[in-house]
Amino acid sequence: MKKSRRLLSAMAAVIAMGALGSTASAATGEAMFADVPTGHWSYAAVTQLKADGLIKGMSASRFEGSSVVTRYQMAQLVASAMAHKDQAGASDQQLIDRLSREFDDELASLHSLSQRVDALEKHQQKTADNFTLHGHFQQTIESHNHAGGDTQKSRWWAKEMYLDAEAGLAHIMGDWKFKAQLQTKFGGDRFDEEHLLSGNHAVTYNGGHAYDELLRPNLAYFEGSLGKTQLWTRVGILQPWVQNGFVYGANLRGIMLEHWSNKYSWHAFGGLVDSSDGDLAVGAGAQYDSAANAWCTDSISQPWNDNVRAHENYSVVVDSTTGKPHLSRDGKTAMSESEEKSILRRGGTGSDNAKSDLTDMFGSNEDTRKTVYGLAYDRQLSKRLAYTLGAYRYTSAAYGRRPLYIGSATVDYKVMPKVTVRGVYAQGNQHGANSHARGWMIDLMWNCSPWMEAARAHMFGAYVGYHYLAPDSYIRCGYGDGIDKGQRGVEMGMYYNFTSNSQYTIKYGFGKSLTYTYSDKRQRDKLYSGVFWYF
Repeated sequence: MKKSRRLLSAMAAVIAMGALGSTASAATGEAMFADVPTGHWSYAAVTQLKADGLIKGMSASRFEGSSVVTRYQMAQLVASAMAHKDQAGASDQQLIDRLSREFDDELASLHSLSQRVDALEKHQQKTADNFTLHGHFQQTIESHNHAGGDTQKSRWWAKEMYLDAEAGLAHIMGDWKFKAQLQTKFGGDRFDEEHLLSGNHAVTYNGGHAYDELLRPNLAYFEGSLGKTQLWTRVGILQPWVQNGFVYGANLRGIMLEHWSNKYSWHAFGGLVDSSDGDLAVGAGAQYDSAANAWCTDSISQPWNDNVRAHENYSVVVDSTTGKPHLSRDGKTAMSESEEKSILRRGGTGSDNAKSDLTDMFGSNEDTRKTVYGLAYDRQLSKRLAYTLGAYRYTSAAYGRRPLYIGSATVDYKVMPKVTVRGVYAQGNQHGANSHARGWMIDLMWNCSPWMEAARAHMFGAYVGYHYLAPDSYIRCGYGDGIDKGQRGVEMGMYYNFTSNSQYTIKYGFGKSLTYTYSDKRQRDKLYSGVFWYF
C-alpha cells in the first residue's frame, strides 16, 4: 500500500518535470509512451474498477470508448486502483493484480521517480530558506452616534499595518515553527490628522504599561506537535481564538494545547491576558479633581463607553459633616474613605484595571494582573450541524479579584451550501445589582463566518443578526464593529473582494446601551468601514 501511494505522489511530479523517460527505470521512454491497443483487455478492466469506485482522484472517461491511451496513462490508473486495493472485492483484487503484472515495468519507473522526488523534497527541506513574511494593511473608520453627552457624534480614523513572520525549525525541532506578528497603528479624529499611537498617544496594555505602536510585537510564539501524544502546542504570546472569539478574543501570554480528530477537537489554554486597556472593560469611572483635592460632583456615567463590568450606580455627594465630596451608593449617604479605598482597589466601579488616577489619592499600588484559563470542545455532528462548548475562568480587578466563571455554547447550522445560521450563548457567574451576565447573538450569514477570506477575486459575503453583548458574559469579546461591547441591537454587514487579496467591508449596528444609566439617552448606532490589502 505504501508503494502504491508513493506512485500516486509521483504522477504530479512527472508532469512538472516533463522528463519521465530520463528516470532510471526498467522501461524506456519509448515503451512508456507507446499506445495500448484499442482491443486490449485492460480497457474493460479499468472501466470496471472505475465503476466500483477504486480509481479515484482522476478521470477515467477517456479510457471508455475508442480513445487510445499510452502505457504510461494506463499505469496511472493502475496505481490509483492499487492505492485502494484494500477496499476491493475478491474479483476486483484479481483484476488489480493482473493489471499490475501487465504494467509492472511502467509502475517500476513511477516508483523510481517517486524515490527521486522524496529525496529532492528532503534536500529542499534542509537547504531551502524556511523564513516567510506576509501581512496586511488596513484603512478603517468608525463613526459613533450616542444619544446624550456633550458631543453626540465621534469618528475614529485608523491606519494599521500587520507583518506576519514564520520560520521553520525542522532541522532542530521536527515540525515546530516560530511565528511572530508586528503591528503599527496610526489613529485620529480626522483622516488627515492620524498620528502614530506612541509617545503621548501611546496605547496602554495590561493595566497601564505603555507601548509604542511602531512595529510592536503583537504575537510571538512557538508551535508544533508533542511527539506521539497527538497534541498540538503553542507557547508564547498567542491568540487562542476559540468559539469565534465571543468570550475570549484577546491575546494570551501562556500556553495552549489542542487535539483534533475526524469529528471532534478540544482546546485548552491558560496564562496572562495580553490586551490593550481600551479593549477591556473600563468601568464607570469616577473623576477625582487633583487640583481641588476632591471628587468631581457630577454623577458617574459612561456616555462613550458601554463596556462596563458589574457596577454600582455611584454618585458623588457632599458630606454634611466634613464638607467634602464623597462617593455614595444611594445618592444621599456619603461613603467613608476606607469604603472608597476598597472600591478603588477593585478597579473603580467595574474596571479590569485599577486606575492610577483614582488610587493615587491613597498612595496605593494596585494589582492589575489578569489571568485566564479556558477549555473548548468542538463537535461535528453532520455535514450541516456543529457545536462548541466552552468553559472559562477570568480573574481581574473588576470583581475584587473574585474569579468570573463563564459557560458558553455555539451552534452552527448550514441551511444551504453558502448560508449558515450561527447561535451563541454565554453566561457569567457575577450577578451584581447592575450586572449583565447573559450574552447571546444569532447571525444569518451568506458566504462568511462572519469574516470572509480575501484570496478570491470578486467574492461577496454578507450577514445580518441580533447581538446582545453583555459585559459580564465575556472576557474580551471579539465582536464589536457594529453593535459594540456593552450594547444590544441589530447588526448587518457585507464584504467584497475587488481583486485577489484586496477587500472592502462595511458594517452597521443600531441598538441601545446595556450599561448606561440614563434610559432616555441609551440609543446607539455605529458605522464601520474599511479597505484591507493582503500580501
